[in-house]
Parts: sequence; C-alpha cells; structure tokens
Amino acid sequence: MRTNFDFTVPQRQSLIGVLVLFANTLQKSIRAFWPLLVVFLFRKELFDRMYVYIGIIILILLIAIIAFLKYWFFKFYIDSDLEEFVIESGILNKTKTTIQLHKIQKVDINQSLIQRIFNVHKLEIDTAGSDKKEASIGAISEEMAVNLKSRLIENSKKQDYNGNADDFQSEQEPKSFITISLGSLIKIGFTANYMASLAYLFLVFSTISENLKQIGQESLIDDNVSKLDEFPLTTVLMIALGLIIFSVLFINLVMTIVKYFNFTIKRDENTFILSYGLINLKNTIINPEKVQIIKWTQNFFQRKLNVNTIEIKQASSDEKRAKNKDKTKIPGCNNDERIEILKLLIEKLPKYEKELHPNIRKLLLNSFIFILIPVTIGLFVNNYNNKFETVQAIGLATLYSLFIGIIILFSYKNYRLYTSTDFIVKKSGAWDIDYELIQPHKIQGIKTFQLFWQKRTNIGSVTLYTAGGNISFRTTNYSELKKLVNYWLYQVEVSKRNWM
Repeated sequence: MRTNFDFTVPQRQSLIGVLVLFANTLQKSIRAFWPLLVVFLFRKELFDRMYVYIGIIILILLIAIIAFLKYWFFKFYIDSDLEEFVIESGILNKTKTTIQLHKIQKVDINQSLIQRIFNVHKLEIDTAGSDKKEASIGAISEEMAVNLKSRLIENSKKQDYNGNADDFQSEQEPKSFITISLGSLIKIGFTANYMASLAYLFLVFSTISENLKQIGQESLIDDNVSKLDEFPLTTVLMIALGLIIFSVLFINLVMTIVKYFNFTIKRDENTFILSYGLINLKNTIINPEKVQIIKWTQNFFQRKLNVNTIEIKQASSDEKRAKNKDKTKIPGCNNDERIEILKLLIEKLPKYEKELHPNIRKLLLNSFIFILIPVTIGLFVNNYNNKFETVQAIGLATLYSLFIGIIILFSYKNYRLYTSTDFIVKKSGAWDIDYELIQPHKIQGIKTFQLFWQKRTNIGSVTLYTAGGNISFRTTNYSELKKLVNYWLYQVEVSKRNWM
C-alpha cells in the first residue's frame, strides 16, 4: 500500500508535539502536587510567595526542557528486513521497543482533549503478549497516523495472505456499518453500571473529606452533618437515599455519554473499526479472527428498552491481562444491531442444540453459604452485644434472607450452558443476564474436575481456557460433560481455522 511517508526511515513526532508533551507533563505535575497547591491557597501565610513563584517558574522551565528532549530522542520506523516496528526513546536511559508486525493485534488512533487542542493524534499498538499498550506514539498528525496504521495493519494481514506485497490489494475506504444513537446511550446510562458509579461517588466524597482535613477545614462537613439532627431520621434517610440515587444516575449518564458519544462502527472487509468519544476520541480496529470471547448483557429494563451491551475479548497472554486491556465494549446497540455485530464476528448466529443446567445442589449450597451461615453468625453475635432487639434482629435477618434468596434463585434459573457444533454459550446472572460465547476451535485448554463428594451423584465442573479469558460451568451432569469435552477436544485437533 502506498503512503505519503517512508516509514523505513526513522520518523519523529509532529513538532507541535513538544507542546503536547509539555502540557501532559505539566498536567501530571499538577496532579501530583495539587494538595500542596491547595494548602498554599488556604494557608498563604506559611509560605514566602517570592520563593514559591520562583520555584514554579523553575519547574515550568524544567518541564519544557524535558518535553523537548523527549520529542527529540523519540523515533519510530518499520524494519522491513526483520518485519518489525521499532520505537526508540529515552533521554538518559535509552529504550528500544520492537514489535513483530504479524503479532500486532489492534491499532488505535485516539485523541485526548489536549491533543485535540493542538490537532495531533495518539497511535497505540496492542499485541497479545502484554498487559498494557505495547507501543504508543503520542503526537503525530492525522495523515501520518492513518498512513502508519494502514502500513501496520497491511503488514499484519500479509501473514494471512502468504503472498507478496505486490499481490496485496489495499482496501477501499471503510463504510459506516452501525451508529449507536444518543438515545441508546441515554438508556444505557440510566440502566447499567450502578455499582461502578456508586464506588466512584464514594471515592470522590472520601477524597474531598480527606483533603479538607489536611487543610484544617474538616469542620465544614461536621457542621453540615450536625444540622441534620434537627430533622426526623426518616426524612434524613429519604433525602440521603434520593441524593445517592440521583448522583449515581447522573454520574452514570454523564460518563456513558462522554466516553461513548457518536459511537460508530465501520466495516472494512474482514475487520471493523470503532470510533467514539466526546472529549477523548478513540479509534480502534477489531479483527474477528482474533476475537476469543463475545459477551452480551441485558437486564430487565434494558430488555424493555431494547438495548444491549456487547463486550469483545481479544487474544491475551492470560486472563488477568484480558480483563485489563483486551476488552472492547459496544454499549447501547439494539437487538437487530447486536445480531449484525454477531454475524460480522462469527459469520452466523449461534444455535442451541444441547442444554446443560446445574444440579439442584448448586442452589442448596449457595443458600447454605450466603444465607444460612451469615444469618446464624449475625444472630449469634447480636445475642451477645444486644445491638438490636430480638424482634428487630429477626426482621433484618428475614429481609436479608429474602433479598439474597431471590438473587440466588434467579441466578440458578438463569445458569445454563448451551452447545452446538460451532458454538458454546454460557448464560448466567440474576439481574444483568450475561451470554458468553466461544467457538470450540479457539479453545486452548480444558479442565474438568469433580469434588470427592460429587462422584456419587455424578456431578462435576468444567473450565474452558482461551487466549482471551476463561469460561467455567459448575455443578452439572458429569457424564454429559465428559462427552462434550471429548467432542471439543476432537474439534480442536482437526480444525484448521485460525484462532489468532
């Protein structure tokens, strides 16, 4: 493929990239020293302003010099003889990163707010053997980013064609395939990620509280909390609950829209390109052959609103790494769009020919572990410290048992393993119903196990290992499981299809 750049010759980032590096380094410095800045603003009398301002000027000059040196010593190129992409960096400690072109799994072109201001882009390269971005170029022009991505993807695809460069035909401009509407993002924002938003809200409150204490302003919280004693407890609880619910929904909605705004999927022959983002623009390529696990999720509200969330897990060296970086999420697609995406990834929709369900002992065991044991311990402890009256303790234990019991019951009813010649699908979840799909030829290993007390009742479990993570199904008919495992192993042995 012809480009406007000769990437066999070492290239530097855009000159304007010096300003991007300066802004990024300055931003990191402010994040690192912002508690000191807050203390300075509130306790100015403790510092000599002249020395503070001189220190700030010196720090800014140092950051500017470091930014220029990072720019000057950063070079990248393609070694056509060794079929490698090379990045050289470092001011005092020189670093040389080499990536084999055929191992490139994903190429992203992103743009943060700072990069948008200076009209440059960031190119990131992923391979299957790292728990982070394998290589990153932080400030290049859009033209160079697009050309370099095309060259890297072109060289990666040549391995599949087993032909010469002259035999490889460049693709046409990718066409828009699916666009996730703003309405769909709003639906997802209101119906998903409640726990994540609640944790984020708690983190923000804890950070504010801790920093107020450090600057001697903790009385701001104590004074406002003490004023709540004037109101009935029921009113305070209702207001607090309302504020928490509103805050969680608001955070959820804002984060979803900001992160996934204008989510567009473009089809490009055998791959597809995702682009999205309101402030930080993301652009990534997905190769269906390298997709290991496809997961789609839908809860009760999302089913009524006709929206799904799809997660695509690509090849990684272990499950932990797959969780961290090789997961691509497509939020807010409706059922028709989900079907089209599945067809693009696996060519046809999965069929459910056989069904495995869990043994009733799974329900009994979970009830014993999550209901009987906690309730018994709670009542026993309360009997000694008398924190609650007997009637209150029994009431709380009953409410807990009902709530957890409903979750366990729905989890048991939804726990299924569907199999066919070409697909394996695991269904699970109590509220958010997850479907995880793998193709047998992508299985890297299978582990079956049976606890000693399960042999008599013919119960066992299985774990399927792939390069993008694992899928486990527990407490089911062991004889049927072994038949399926033998068939899957046979499929792995005879299959000539690519899994990477």
